[in-house]
Amino acid sequence: MANIKQHIEQQSAFKFMTDELQFASAVGRKKMMHRQFYTNAFELRMELDIQEAVCQFAEKHHNTAVMAQLIEQLCHVNDISQSVVNLIDGNVLDDIQLFEVKKFSLISDKVAKLLMDNGFDWIPFHDLTVVIDTLDPDKNRLPQFHIYSSYKPELAEIRQKIDQSTDEEEIEKLKWEESQMEDKIRTALSKRLSMKALQIQQNLDQIGYLDLLFAHAEQIRKWQLCKPTIVEDKSKTTGCCSCSAEENNGKPNESGNTEGNSRFTGLFNPLVKHSTGNFQAIDIELKHEPTLITGANMSGKTVLLKTIGLAQTMCQFGFFVPAVSAEIALVDDILFSIGDQQSEMNGLSSFAVEILNIDKIIKAVKEEQQILALVDELARTTNPEEGKALVSSFIQIMQQHHTDALITTHYGGLQSDCRRLRVKGLKIKNNEKNITPENINRYMDYQLVETTQDDVPMEAISIAEIFGIDEELITTAIKILQRS
Repeated sequence: MANIKQHIEQQSAFKFMTDELQFASAVGRKKMMHRQFYTNAFELRMELDIQEAVCQFAEKHHNTAVMAQLIEQLCHVNDISQSVVNLIDGNVLDDIQLFEVKKFSLISDKVAKLLMDNGFDWIPFHDLTVVIDTLDPDKNRLPQFHIYSSYKPELAEIRQKIDQSTDEEEIEKLKWEESQMEDKIRTALSKRLSMKALQIQQNLDQIGYLDLLFAHAEQIRKWQLCKPTIVEDKSKTTGCCSCSAEENNGKPNESGNTEGNSRFTGLFNPLVKHSTGNFQAIDIELKHEPTLITGANMSGKTVLLKTIGLAQTMCQFGFFVPAVSAEIALVDDILFSIGDQQSEMNGLSSFAVEILNIDKIIKAVKEEQQILALVDELARTTNPEEGKALVSSFIQIMQQHHTDALITTHYGGLQSDCRRLRVKGLKIKNNEKNITPENINRYMDYQLVETTQDDVPMEAISIAEIFGIDEELITTAIKILQRS
């Protein structure tokens, strides 16, 4: 199963969404990079509930002193993981590491108090008062540290003698005694702190988690992302994607979606919307079967696959998704075969890379993994007869294993009986003269419609005319079509 780093590298839209997250601390970004790919419905529902609670808290305190104070505290958090590891391993911390532990503990205490005082108890923190008192014997509660004289009366006496002495030889001797005593104190402090090391680490993890959730909440607000409903196919009782009735408190799917189909309403792609300023949202339902998608060139078929892949990925990494509403069935993995990924495998032809991707998908379904397969223009670079045969064969295998698979194609005459969707395409009225390459998207309808027809829309010549392609090429092509 791919980790989040692999998905970020594989999907430009997912990279856009993760890059856009505004973290206050390094531990927040680190927490994101260790995000798990949820395949357990119960665990993911819990995660999404926590995110929803954080969104409500952030919305309630948006632009208030509470939120400003929380963000300010998070901005001062450093990643002290190595210092904690040293404590767990029984090593003695130096003054800088002791300072880091004290500073973090003070921040952790302030964050926990701010949350609790404002009625938020979804993210628990350990009480680190013992740690703070250990590193702050004078109880000044300031983010600074040194070996305080109050740790040991003898140390205070030595330092007083050093300040009062004028004898260089005596001062040198006293400073050596001071150094030895400071080392003993550091050892004692480190030993005492080691008893709280796991609690410090857990609080550090919670701080990173909170930072991640706040970053998510702001992104949700900005893009109006929705909380997905996690659905299950009640006819399936095995596999890591299902959870027991006990886990789900004996309740049916929240949406009543007993088929376990993924359904999206108003699905959009934030990267495309950011790049073009516009994106026509779409509605689509994924069933446990292959779906063939046809449409003219420039009709958004590839973007559709990427958008569905983005929504599934965001959901299973615990994000809200870019849609008005979403019901999502979990999968073990999301596998792609899309042309713009082929540059990643140097030395192989585009067809070779494509076939290797297809083989990976087939092996996964034959191993009974529940996957979402997104395949763009399968076998488009080979001759049409072989291409059609490969597409038809792939669809049949996906049908046998009841696999959620979306396959775009420009081939007609495929020997397969499967669900078909068609992108509506260009909306050109009679004698329309105003279409240009710059505004063609205004005339393109990206909505999907069910179809039983096996043919593929023929709009390539119309689009070529809009782009002002050589007139002889156009007229000759039309004559050839008319003769065929």
